[in-house]
Amino acid sequence: MDFSVFSNFDHAAFQWIQENIWCGFLDKLMPVITVLGEGGWVWIVIAVICLLSKKYRKAGVTMAFALIVMLLCNDVILKNVFARVRPFNFEPFADLYSSFGVVDGKPDLLVSLPSSYSFPSGHTSSSFAAAIAILLNKKWKVGIPAFVLAVLIAFSRNYLMVHYPTDVLFGALFGLIYALLAYFLIAKYVYPKFEKAVGQKFDAWKEKKFGKKTKAEAKKENA
Repeated sequence: MDFSVFSNFDHAAFQWIQENIWCGFLDKLMPVITVLGEGGWVWIVIAVICLLSKKYRKAGVTMAFALIVMLLCNDVILKNVFARVRPFNFEPFADLYSSFGVVDGKPDLLVSLPSSYSFPSGHTSSSFAAAIAILLNKKWKVGIPAFVLAVLIAFSRNYLMVHYPTDVLFGALFGLIYALLAYFLIAKYVYPKFEKAVGQKFDAWKEKKFGKKTKAEAKKENA
């Protein structure tokens, strides 16, 4: 794929972020936000928590499969097929990094420099896959904050200048696709078997261990 067709857009978007959004507060916040998406760990934790709750278990299963699909398609296949170099290694974008110091010939960014290929953004794909998986299951109280977090994680990759803007845009699109695949093709068939084989046994163990729920608690959980 010839990524030069995106160069003007990517360069202009980077410039706009530098001129209009860069500030001291976000310089401290964005590295923290981006760590939440590192390796998808925050989404894995949320998925596990969801799996422990009968009310959110289907959302947890959908998240888990969406993240697995994302890992296989995004990190194993797409990144290596497209092999797009990171923007800080792309010579035509060198002017965008002139405000940073240099260490070992590389710009000294606010975060460590990733060594993997750039396209598409893994942070973005995993975040959107997980957040949209929750929303597809209509768990709005968790899904909406998760989606806001996904957007922040995606934006942090551009703010920190470790991904091209088009890496993030396509990452979000692929994340949506992974979530839809998990929801309509995988979780639809896997969830009933998972619930029967694992979920019901876990609920029975939890009830035995911690006591039966009141009718009000059961109604609230199944709402």
